[in-house]
Amino acid sequence: MQVKLLGIVGLCFAASAATANQVWEKPVAPGLVYREEITQDPPRIIHSLRLIASNPVTTIVPELAGKTVYDAKGDGRATVSQMVKDTNALAAINGDFFPFTGDPLGLMVREGQLVSLPNPKRIAFGWGPNNSVFSFAKFSGSVDLESGKSIEISGLDEECQDNKVTLNGPEAGINKSKAPCMTAILKVDGGRLIPSTQVSATVVALTSDGANMPLKAGQYTLVGQGNKMNTISGLKAGERVTIKLTTNGFDWEKIENAISGGPQLLRGGDIAVDADNEGLGKDFTDTRHPRTAIGKTADGDLIFVAIDGRQKMSVGATLEETAQIMKGLGCRDAMNLDGGGSTCMNIFGVNMSRPSDKTGERPVANGIAFYGPRLLTADQGLRIVVPASLAVNGTGMAKVVDKKGKEVPNIEVFWSMSGAAWVDQGGMMSGLEAGTTTIEAFVRGTLISTKVVIK
Repeated sequence: MQVKLLGIVGLCFAASAATANQVWEKPVAPGLVYREEITQDPPRIIHSLRLIASNPVTTIVPELAGKTVYDAKGDGRATVSQMVKDTNALAAINGDFFPFTGDPLGLMVREGQLVSLPNPKRIAFGWGPNNSVFSFAKFSGSVDLESGKSIEISGLDEECQDNKVTLNGPEAGINKSKAPCMTAILKVDGGRLIPSTQVSATVVALTSDGANMPLKAGQYTLVGQGNKMNTISGLKAGERVTIKLTTNGFDWEKIENAISGGPQLLRGGDIAVDADNEGLGKDFTDTRHPRTAIGKTADGDLIFVAIDGRQKMSVGATLEETAQIMKGLGCRDAMNLDGGGSTCMNIFGVNMSRPSDKTGERPVANGIAFYGPRLLTADQGLRIVVPASLAVNGTGMAKVVDKKGKEVPNIEVFWSMSGAAWVDQGGMMSGLEAGTTTIEAFVRGTLISTKVVIK
């Protein structure tokens, strides 16, 4: 399938005579295109990444933003930009909802490895090499003992709740539980847990001092809290057990990755905002907020969207408006992800979206990272040229020039600006308040920046 890439300088599209929407499209990697659309009524900035179906070169993988669910401080969150840096990804967007301890609240499967259990009320998106689908998932799990008894698994890679049993793998980071608790350290045959499986394991040791114990590579634990402590303490070192996991809702022979969010936005081309059934309130649904979403077109292309919000230049969107936006981008099916201060789209280490929190980019639990070929970084003498100053509420053009002073075509430049001004993907800067800020540009494999004064 061919993708039409738009030359940026001097190009925009008029959506109608009444509303002139500006649109820019820029290639990121083979089969991956970034798009920015700016609307006037209401004022809104929409960022999107389109991944062409059956693209053999550029891929997507869900990633834990902090590499593990929990770190030594009990918070494994990281910013999307840090995730791009840590994974050497081309780009990334934020993912699922989370508490401030950093545990994704819904399903997460990374390259076949089950990382987080589904919330049966919340929609999830799963994909593999040749297939992708939106679905609801449901989990059940147990650890069966040689004696014939069975221990129900209530959680995975998360804090063990009162009177529950949780199974943790190395991706959890730490064996998180309130003290007192009882922990069995396991060695899993094959060292890997997939969403639906039956696998044997060996009890290596038992400890009553396992709360917040760091987990080593390849190490699994079964932790019981409250009245489940005796269940775990009854295990013996050397005992063989069988871990049984069942995650319904996806064909795991075709689906290798999954991430959750909610609610569903589109189903079969129709708007199907299912917020009530997915447990999301009226303010979340009907108030304009920054939004992140995933959609799929009839051709199988995947659309990833970040809508700026809570700002003068972009008011955000209700869920209904988000669904309309996804439909306008050609999606037939779509779901919402976490939004608000979590909304972020980063390309080449540059935030294309503009975080709404005054403190800047918010650390998140997980996201979707894009991988593919990239340009080699080289010092080409590139620099950004800007006016000596910019007026508050005024505008001014930025451009990139090479060492000979020749302007670089804008289709090659990814612009970003925060603080006292903002910039569109045509290089037009707009002053918001008096101060000094930085404009960044990623161009020809190089990240460059310069200061801009707003008076």
